[in-house]
Order: sequence, then structure tokens, then C-alpha cells
Amino acid sequence: MRRTKRVNAASILLATLLFIIALSNSAVAQCTIKGTAASPIDAEIQQLFNDKNWVEIARLAAPLHPRSADVNFAYGMAMAHMQRWQDARAALLAGHHECPQQERFAVELAGVAFELKHNPEAAGWLRRALRINPTDEYSNDFAGTVYLLMGNVEAALKYWNRVQKPFVAEVRFDPQLRVQRLILDRAFAFSPAAELKLRDYQSTRARLDALGIFASYNIALNARSDEKFDVDFHAAERDGFGSSRPEALISTLSGLPYETVYPAYYNMGRVATNIDSLLRWDRQKRRAWVSVGVTVHNLPQWRGTLQFDARDENWAIRKSFSGVAPVLGSLDLERQSATAFFSDIRSGRLQWSTGAQLIHRNFQGVVQRTALNPSLVEPGFTLKALGSLQGKMIDMPERRFAVLGNAASELGRVWPTAGPAAPHLFVNLQAGATAHWFPQAEGDRYEVQQRIRAGRIFKNASIDELYPLGMERDTDLWLRGHVGTRDGKKGSSPLASSYLLTNSDFYRRIYSNGLITIKAGPLLDIARANTPDPSLAPNRWYLDAGAQAKLTVLGTSVVLTWGHDLRSGTNAFYGTALER
Repeated sequence: MRRTKRVNAASILLATLLFIIALSNSAVAQCTIKGTAASPIDAEIQQLFNDKNWVEIARLAAPLHPRSADVNFAYGMAMAHMQRWQDARAALLAGHHECPQQERFAVELAGVAFELKHNPEAAGWLRRALRINPTDEYSNDFAGTVYLLMGNVEAALKYWNRVQKPFVAEVRFDPQLRVQRLILDRAFAFSPAAELKLRDYQSTRARLDALGIFASYNIALNARSDEKFDVDFHAAERDGFGSSRPEALISTLSGLPYETVYPAYYNMGRVATNIDSLLRWDRQKRRAWVSVGVTVHNLPQWRGTLQFDARDENWAIRKSFSGVAPVLGSLDLERQSATAFFSDIRSGRLQWSTGAQLIHRNFQGVVQRTALNPSLVEPGFTLKALGSLQGKMIDMPERRFAVLGNAASELGRVWPTAGPAAPHLFVNLQAGATAHWFPQAEGDRYEVQQRIRAGRIFKNASIDELYPLGMERDTDLWLRGHVGTRDGKKGSSPLASSYLLTNSDFYRRIYSNGLITIKAGPLLDIARANTPDPSLAPNRWYLDAGAQAKLTVLGTSVVLTWGHDLRSGTNAFYGTALER
């Protein structure tokens, strides 16, 4: 009996599927029959359409109600040739509703929208047409043109590449650029007298970004009369202290409100050798950091970086950054590190790096109390092997949506210099993904970003290796209803040995004049923290909501944030300049 029931159920499922297929085929057949010349006047209109007699078609088809799909198409085309765009759109829409699986209606509706200068609508109709017939040469070429006019070069290349376009005739550079021409030439993954592929365009942008010498740039495609394209590269080049004196001053002094400056020098020797640095004289967390980045073998896709970092920080471990929160442990951390790594930009979709880091730590004035066990404040040396990988997981340029994934690892060995502790291994693994979306087809009036990250530390770790979840300038693990410092001392936000963190950001551009841009919007952060000691933070979920505003002046951004901890009800206000 059970076997019979299974057979009957399978038979019913198969019959249902066959019925759906038959119903679909019947709908196609009805659309085809309805679209044929079913009456003498329909046949006459069809002949007039073949003869391109648009005026007579308009005269005969206007009073017909209802019209067949073919008559609607002919009437819509007649109205389009007579530049009566709204009437053309109405007729073609009626035909599309009758026969949505016929691409001709979507293509011509795209043409009407294009004539009305409604490019986003035209792009939408072309995507519908290409879902029906992805290989249609006209639709792909048309889509590429529309997206280029909308300023979406990547979407234009996606569709043009299907029909072996665009063909680049010449690549031209701004003559005032100071970087060596050899390096700039090699940054471009495409060349003249060849088709410009989307993957090569993306690789070019990734290499230009890695050079770090362009405050902004534009790779413009300009059509020629011979159906080829010239590529013009325009850029604001950082040379010396910046691309201009105002930009250099704003960038360097943006951290003055919190006793920090960011001196930098770019394009040293005209070979994209850059020096970035940070100097902070805050008496609770002094820091000096310098980074030197060079192009390896004059190949922009290869970058070598050497960094030095020295810190003298006072820590006070508390469970909150406000209100009644007794100190659960305190210390003075002296930390010096040297890091070297090599980065390889394989393409616009994949990048990796590898390197090593040597750290020396010393702890003074340690008051352990309940939060600090000896392994967290163990002085000594640490040698790490570093590795990271970043790739584009989802890329939908026509939707202006992309997802980037990343993973990083640190494998180290710790040599304590005090006490009976023996050398031991240290492992830190992190991974994440970032989704970025501009909801509108053009412009950046609205912007959405969703970021999710997770990490875990295996074996014993020093306190400065733990993940600080909160607003603090030495970390990007922002839980924006929490502040990582109190009275200037670190240790007032959750310090986790493993974490899960999601940051949701919604921006609306409020003002922009080319030099100044202001964006603002709501935020939502969700986190899970697990700590080696409950005194460092409760092992629980955190939920913060709030709002933020971003002011960008000549490439330097200042972020003002208000976050509300929905569990405790506390509010956090924070402001910082984003480092380059």
C-alpha cells in the first residue's frame, strides 16, 4: 500500500508538470495565433507595415479596439516614426502585455524610452529582451550604448563584449601626469588596436587603485566616426604631499581634534613609491606608524609594503564606556612591530598577499584584578606568517551590485621573556563579505552597504590581539553603540577571542558641489562576542542602531556617528577622520 501511494504521488506530480508545460505551450500558440493577420484589415496593416507606410497604418489602426499583437506593434512603430512617443509607448505596451515572451516589444519600448531620454527605463526593457534572446546582437549593442551614456562603463562592457565590442583605437593619457610612463602603461591591462574586455577594465582599475597616487581618476570611452573608441585617462595625481596644497593640509591635519596628524608623501622618484604615516601624542595612547609602499619590478600589479608601528597605551578594562563601571584590570602596553608583505593583483576579481610580522611587547603597571589572567599580559616576542585573499564573489554591474569576499590568516609563534611560560603557537583566522549597492540606475544619491565578518583566535593571545568590538580609531570592528575608550584609555568595549559582526549602512547624499559631499543615513550593527574571560565582555548578542553622517572634503572624510545600544539603552557619540 505504501509503495502504491508513492507511485500515485509521483504520477500526480508528473501530470502536474506536464499540464504546466502544455499550458505554457498553449499560451505561446495563442499569442502566435493572435499575432497573425486574422482579418482583412489586419492583413492590410501588415502589408502597410512591410511597405513602411506609417501614415496609413496610423489612420487604419487608430480606431481599432482591441488590436491584435501584430497590429499593436505596427501601430506603435508608426507612432514612433511620427515621433508621437507616448502613443507609441502605449501601443507597444499593449502588445507586450499580450505577448510578453516576444522580445520585439521590449526592444522597441527601449527605443521609445531612449528617445524620451529615459535611459534607466530603456536599460530595463533591454534586459527583458536579452532574457528572452541573450545573443541578439542589436539588443546587446544597444544596451552597451545606453549604459555608457548612464556612466556605467562596466555594464556597457558586459553587453558590448557579447558582440565583440568595443574596439579601442587609441589610449591617451593626461600629459601633466608625473608617474613614469612605463608604470602607467603597465597599469592598463588592455591596449590599443584590440577589444576592451570587462575583465581587463576591472584589472586596470584595481592596479590604478593599488598604485595609491591618484586621488580620483576617470577612464573615458569616446566614440569615433569609424565605430571604434578612444580611451582617455584623466586623473588628479598625488605627487609629493598631495594633488594640491589644500588637499595636503586637510588630509594631514584632519586628526588634530584627537591629537593626531597623518603626514604622507606620494610618488617618490616618479615610480609610485608612497610614504604614509600617523603620529599621535595623546598621553593615554601614543602611537607612531609609518608605511612605505613600492612597485616591484615596475609592475603595478605587484606591490611591496614595509611598515613600522610603535605604541605606548594605557588600558583600563571596564564593562561599559559610561555610567558606573569599575575598573576590572589595568595596564600600560609598550608594543613595537615591523611588518613586510607582498601583494599580487591577479585581476580585478582576485587579489592576494603574503608577509611576515615581528612584534615585541612589554607590560608595565599591570593590575590584574578579575579581568586579566597572566596569558593576556605576557611580555615577549611574536613572529607571524600573514596571508590574505580577496575576491569578487558576485558582480552585477547593470544592477550596480557587487559582493566582495575576503579571508585572512595569521600563524605565529610566541616567545615569552618573563615567567615560566614556554613558547607556544598563535592562530588568528578571519573572513568576511561586503555587499555594496546603489539602488538607482544613475548617480549616488542612495547607497547601501552590508558587511559581515567573523574571526576566531586559537591558543593564548595577548590582550592587544583580541578583537575590540566598538568605536575606536585603531580598529574597524565598529559596534557603533559602544565606544572602545573611556577617559582616553582602551578597554571599555567587548574584547573577544571570537566574534561575528554585521554592519548595515544606508546613505542618502544630502549635498554635493564637486568639492564637498555630505551623506547621512541610519545604521544597524549586530554582533556576537565570545571572550576568554567573562570580565572582558559578556558572551552574548549585541544589537546597536543609530545614524551617521559623512562629510568628504577633497578626498578626506569625517564620520560623525550616533549609536544606541538596544540592550542597555546607552548612547554613543563618536567622530573620526577616515585614514587614507
